[in-house]
Amino acid sequence: MKKILILCVLAMTTIFFITSHVSADKEDPVKFEEYRKAIKKQYNIDIKNFKERLKGGRADGKPITKYDLQQLLMGIDVELEHAKDKMTALEIATDHLEEIPDYYTRLLKMEKEAEEEMEAKAKKDKK
Repeated sequence: MKKILILCVLAMTTIFFITSHVSADKEDPVKFEEYRKAIKKQYNIDIKNFKERLKGGRADGKPITKYDLQQLLMGIDVELEHAKDKMTALEIATDHLEEIPDYYTRLLKMEKEAEEEMEAKAKKDKK
């Protein structure tokens, strides 16, 4: 009897964990359509059947709507410097945003500050 009780508790715990994990990673269909339209408008790609191509990324299996839309759009732009196609750029962007939610805002700020420093140095060196 004790073994049956333990197995039942274990089974219920497992089922709870699986269902709560699955529901946490579910895509909101309304929000997804908003993201889909915005990405299609700006980059002419349809994320309807978006699937990871690069295995082992931090965002693997996460819903795309987890990430800020503006950060995703900025991310595609930035990652196209390194990626062959827009879907791969999007996937790389989600991996960066999984680690740092405002990654691309921070990156652009850092690049701007570095450019300003380089310009100031160049002006100083000319004198």
